Amino acid sequence: MRLRARVGIFAVILILADVEASETDADIQPLNVEERELTTFAATTTGTTTRVTEPATTLHEGFTDAPEHLTTLHELSNSDLDVTGFKEPSDIVTQSIVATQDTLEDLNHECLRDCSHSPSKICYYKFKVEWYITMSKGCYNCPHNLTDCLRPHCAFADGHERPIVTVNRRFPGPKIQVCVNDEIVVDVENDLGSDSTSIHWHGLHQRGTPYMDGVPFLTQCPIPPYTTFRYHFVADLPGTHYWHSHSGFQRTDGMFGALIVRSSKESDPLSEHYDEDDPNHVFMLTDWLEKLGIDKFVNHHHTEHDNKPYNILVNGIGKYKPLINSKGEKAFTPVQEIAVKKGRRYRMRAISNSIQNCPIVISVNNHTILAIATDGSPIEPIRVKSLTIYGGERWDFVVETSQAVGMYWINFQGMLDCDERFKSAHQVAVLKYDGAEDFPTPLEDVSYETTIPNGLQLNKLNAAPGDGVTFITAAEMKSTFHDDADYIKGAPDHTFWLDFDFYSKDSSFHHPKYYPFFGVEEKKRLFMPQINDISFKYPNVPPLSQPADLDTTNFCNQTSSASCSNKFCACPYVINLEKGALVELILVDRGVVYWANHPFHLHGHSFRVLAMGRLGEETTLKKIQEMDRRGEIERNFNHPPRKDTVTVPDGGYTVIRFIADNPGYWLFHCHISFHVEVGMGLIFHVGEQHHLPKVPDNFPQCGPWEPEVDTQLKQKLRLWESNLDKNINPVDINLIPDGDNSLSGTHYEISNNAHHTQSDPEKAHKNSQGIVNNSVILNISSIVLLWILIAVGP
Repeated sequence: MRLRARVGIFAVILILADVEASETDADIQPLNVEERELTTFAATTTGTTTRVTEPATTLHEGFTDAPEHLTTLHELSNSDLDVTGFKEPSDIVTQSIVATQDTLEDLNHECLRDCSHSPSKICYYKFKVEWYITMSKGCYNCPHNLTDCLRPHCAFADGHERPIVTVNRRFPGPKIQVCVNDEIVVDVENDLGSDSTSIHWHGLHQRGTPYMDGVPFLTQCPIPPYTTFRYHFVADLPGTHYWHSHSGFQRTDGMFGALIVRSSKESDPLSEHYDEDDPNHVFMLTDWLEKLGIDKFVNHHHTEHDNKPYNILVNGIGKYKPLINSKGEKAFTPVQEIAVKKGRRYRMRAISNSIQNCPIVISVNNHTILAIATDGSPIEPIRVKSLTIYGGERWDFVVETSQAVGMYWINFQGMLDCDERFKSAHQVAVLKYDGAEDFPTPLEDVSYETTIPNGLQLNKLNAAPGDGVTFITAAEMKSTFHDDADYIKGAPDHTFWLDFDFYSKDSSFHHPKYYPFFGVEEKKRLFMPQINDISFKYPNVPPLSQPADLDTTNFCNQTSSASCSNKFCACPYVINLEKGALVELILVDRGVVYWANHPFHLHGHSFRVLAMGRLGEETTLKKIQEMDRRGEIERNFNHPPRKDTVTVPDGGYTVIRFIADNPGYWLFHCHISFHVEVGMGLIFHVGEQHHLPKVPDNFPQCGPWEPEVDTQLKQKLRLWESNLDKNINPVDINLIPDGDNSLSGTHYEISNNAHHTQSDPEKAHKNSQGIVNNSVILNISSIVLLWILIAVGP
């Protein structure tokens, strides 16, 4: 018999004492990755009992009308299921969930509320960053006992066990949902042990709070282990955004989450297009690697190992291969369920955390998609069958539930690094109408091929405008945001040509003498992605907060590329812009090496997409410059779309403009994890130092320490030893900890509930006097004790 189960949960309290012990820890045979991949799933599945739990529901005002089916937990037995229409019986469990106990916490946050007539709030969050693992002991018998998958701290992902970086032991991290103009306060406690961290609030411009942008060695010092850093900023841009680590490969390994900023329905220009904006209807998408990002990165860059994702996850979960326990029972990990009612229009939000070059095509079987916003900015609605989302992009779209009551697959098909040439990464979620009971097909019948959509596609991969029948590009959309419409038409104050490709150079992953690029076998040659022949390196100190300590002697800019064309250059690539300048960027992807695609993200600003084109699979900067001189690159000023992340077609170009009206140091970079890590980016320095807001009090500082070599070191050490023997060593009492164990000077908040402090010489002096007095008392006590021992005798 076919066994299928589904779980619909909105608010559930698991009474663990009542969970039937039909499966125990001993039922699950420990399987490592290799064993899971090689296991033959030949056993049949026995029936299960039916359980229905209806717990109390606790939700905040504005989200109290949860459909009844969202408050129940169901496990259906074989006999409850209609198998009509399936090709053959199946013994592998197909299952879905709406939420877990962890994600329910987000729904109970006071800042998730109806934003109509609601005063602004200060929204506080505590983020503890630490190493964790998928399929941990906290998952018990998941996925064979589905209730175990819902437990706190169970990051089951797709059933494949691997280390991850988590916030509050959740994957993805907590979902922040607030109202526009709320203040967000996040205390980030770094418990990674050996790694620093930081968080970027992707989509928020941090106007007036550039120190909160979260880019280490640019807007702040990285947050050291065992310390806490407080982010505090205003959520002033409504829309779909997200937060993620901007340190190393932590975003690659799971440190990210959704950030939704809602306006009141009365002030939302998109409200006429939807009836429901359910806080559960968010797709946090990521391609997924089978091991740590640093492992894949080092293996790929120093040997010939691949860097390709094997799967896509939706809200951190999804199906991959069925898991088997010691009873021979087989089950897929559950997929995401989107619960709806017939006859309604649902606003849904998709966010791409793509790690590699993995555009994801989204479609819903038997339904169309009405795109209404991109990167937080509204557009004139476009109805399509599918849309493509690139790394760092966000899309809002509406699904109208006009079909027969049932369950329909929501498809996520990976392209480029994720396509059928490599590991065919894909995923599904399920759109479940109220009253539906059966999955459209079993999960084992879902494949890469079944997720391929037909019909009109928005934001198509490597496409140029002009088709209109099979696809529409991002450049052809129209914005409904008109604030800068007139100014953007003027002659730009600056035009920068940013030319990029993968280059055959002796980069830091080759050595000109020992293993040069052309001195190793072809499969081990690493082509380096660069902008204008330059690899970006971070400055030695954050220029935003420590301008006096900044070493600018190694800075470079667009004029440096001439000397870098035949050699490898790595430097802080900085473009200076006066405040208020109109800036045009012409992004050129030569497309000579690989069939690739680069999504570029701008911090601190949004831009207008004026043009996009593709000359073929490859081109040159010179060809596109000649086209522009001949007037063949036509810029669209008729309400061009407003975005902060945009793709550049392979062998083509994208033209964007923005107004540099936000003083600060802002990163502009490819959002592919491995590309930004090797320096595919640059800095826009907007305005002068006096335009910047004041550095926050006690803001952490960092930087190199390279003093002159002390030629008297040995003599000083001998003197110190001599004084030590004589007990006359001088002590700097200002460095002795005071009564609350705090050191003098400005420093990070210590994570064990300590607090910021400043030096207090008087307090330190009193403390040191106490230490001296205690020492005198101790010495007198010792003399008295010795006298007593002598007097008493043996």
